[in-house]
Amino acid sequence: MTKSKTLLLLGTALIALPLPAMAQEQSDDIAVASDSQFALDRMIISAGVEKVALDTPQAVTALDQEDIDQLQATTIGDLLEGMPGVNVQGGVSQLGQGFNIRGMGTAIGDSDNRILMTVDGVTKFYEQYRMGAFFSEPELYKRVEVLRGPASSTLYGAGALAGVINFTTKDASDFLSNGDKLAVRLKGATETNAEGHTLSGIVATEPVDGVELLGSYNYRRTDNYKNGDGDVVPASATESDSWLVKGRVAIGGNKKHAIWASYQDWISDAPQVYDQISAATGNSLMRRRVHDKTAVLGYVNDFNGSKLFNVEAQVAYSLSKVHQTETTFLGPLAYSDFSYESWQAKVQNTSEFAMGGDWTTFLILGGQWSTQERRNPRVATNGTVTPGAGTHPEGDMDRYGLFGQLEIVWSDKLTIMPGVRVDWTRLTPGDTVVGGTVLTDKVKDSGVSPKLAALYNITPWFGLFGSVARTVRMPNIDEIFTRSATRPNNPDLKPEKSDNYEAGFTLSFDDMLGKNDRFRAKTTLFQNDVKDLIVNVSAAAGTPYFQNINRSRFKGIELEAEYGMGGFYARGNASFIDGKNRLTGDYLNTIPANDYRLTLGYNDVASGLSGGWTGEFAERQDKVTPGSFASAGSGLATPGYSVHNLFFAFKPQGGVAKGFEFRIAMDNIFDKQYRRHLSSLAAEGQSFRFTVANTF
Repeated sequence: MTKSKTLLLLGTALIALPLPAMAQEQSDDIAVASDSQFALDRMIISAGVEKVALDTPQAVTALDQEDIDQLQATTIGDLLEGMPGVNVQGGVSQLGQGFNIRGMGTAIGDSDNRILMTVDGVTKFYEQYRMGAFFSEPELYKRVEVLRGPASSTLYGAGALAGVINFTTKDASDFLSNGDKLAVRLKGATETNAEGHTLSGIVATEPVDGVELLGSYNYRRTDNYKNGDGDVVPASATESDSWLVKGRVAIGGNKKHAIWASYQDWISDAPQVYDQISAATGNSLMRRRVHDKTAVLGYVNDFNGSKLFNVEAQVAYSLSKVHQTETTFLGPLAYSDFSYESWQAKVQNTSEFAMGGDWTTFLILGGQWSTQERRNPRVATNGTVTPGAGTHPEGDMDRYGLFGQLEIVWSDKLTIMPGVRVDWTRLTPGDTVVGGTVLTDKVKDSGVSPKLAALYNITPWFGLFGSVARTVRMPNIDEIFTRSATRPNNPDLKPEKSDNYEAGFTLSFDDMLGKNDRFRAKTTLFQNDVKDLIVNVSAAAGTPYFQNINRSRFKGIELEAEYGMGGFYARGNASFIDGKNRLTGDYLNTIPANDYRLTLGYNDVASGLSGGWTGEFAERQDKVTPGSFASAGSGLATPGYSVHNLFFAFKPQGGVAKGFEFRIAMDNIFDKQYRRHLSSLAAEGQSFRFTVANTF
């Protein structure tokens, strides 16, 4: 890997910083440096048995409600962009964003099929040419967890070669406190650059003991923003409305024995540019109604604290649908629909076994099932209905999976985590007609994904961790059934196989430079070798579009560090990723630029005042492979840049203003013109954001 000198200096700095405290004993009582918990001390709930991020033997980052509020995000990408190893790829609007983890992500015509995304445990998936991968509203969520690397596949499904992104929606209990039976939260926000406006309302109630209900509505509108040069960036506008209804009923007064349900609805209906990824199709407008629904019915039961049974089960429905009209520039079409509709179910049980001494073992066993329908009716102006196209075929996918994960824990010193998952898929072709023929043969695949992870705390302040994981990803509908009159489909595609190796260390110091200060750090090195990589290739007539032709290697390092003393805190992360085609030696065009982020802030708990500065720095990225299809965000070099942001918040702790929140953010304060390497469009220029919220 290049930049070895830089990495060596950074690694040395991380180790050297705590040296003055090595001889100092750890404090028995750890004082909180600010009212915001350190990210590396934050509980992680989606990697197995709950544990803090620092003690999780894989790379994981979580955002809580305070983080989400501070970001004042317009899009989901705004939430994820600051995490190490995570990047937004493609467009910049709610409708155009794809995602990339550790160099694995999307191009203009591909889907995030190597990243699993879930909402309240429901897997979300969407793929359409020149559209994004996930349609949602940041205000719906109270927590986001990103598990980086293929080891995440065990609990979530084959295919997570890059990782898993989990979103958790708000609950009534987040707003009810001190025996309150009713809480209302109102929020309004605006931004100057895109002349954006956001309104949000939440009602939470507990009408009787054990019954919690929540309803929320979010309204968001922005125009196209201007970049640092003052030019309007097309396909950057936002227009959406979203709803969330959620309820939970405790059984027998036990909150850990409950039935819960949620329904989320997100709609965008407006004229817009056809190409939401790069706006390369010019100013031709069409009308799109994008509708995303997620419904879940869940059940949890800890059997009154039983060590053997702690059951979680849910059934769910998901629909992501795009209805396109006013598309005469595409031909004589009245309208066309692109939809992914699925039913899903999952059940798992966690058992705890005391093994004697300080040894404890947790066993997670479970199963998943889903069926997905991909439909694309295209209705001509004369009423003729065409079921899909050769390059966007219809079809069904059925998935079944069984998984198991052990967590063997010795005191607070050692964690060993073996796991295995077995998955089966069945693809059924739809009614798409190409060259007068319809495909009829079903395609079945299966795969086994084992892993082994471990973490050992050698001292109270120094730990080592590592993992080995093999993950498979079975081909999807698009890859198996895509064809044309001159090029056949490829039913013989092999599953992709990933062999991932990770190693790293953790640092944890209290009372390091002064009484009640804290320092936390986590460094992860990884190498992910992928073979039988499925690629959409440009080839001669008679050869399939999708082929197993590539062997790729992704490797890199991720650094995270935090320090806090009193109200002062500093947080930083950096990621360095390389990726090559091992057959040709060519660079992969999905590799982001090396980047660094640093936040310096102060939080005065007594007064409720807080604020700080965040810097985003990226190196020049010229490790690309230009070609005839190279474009911004894929195959073109980008210069380095530095962007500076300021943020302030005031939460009155008493008086008539108690319960209010006031936030101000100044993004890109020097109006820098820049484009993130994997983005097709320029980033937003200088913008001021204002938010006022009140909970009563």
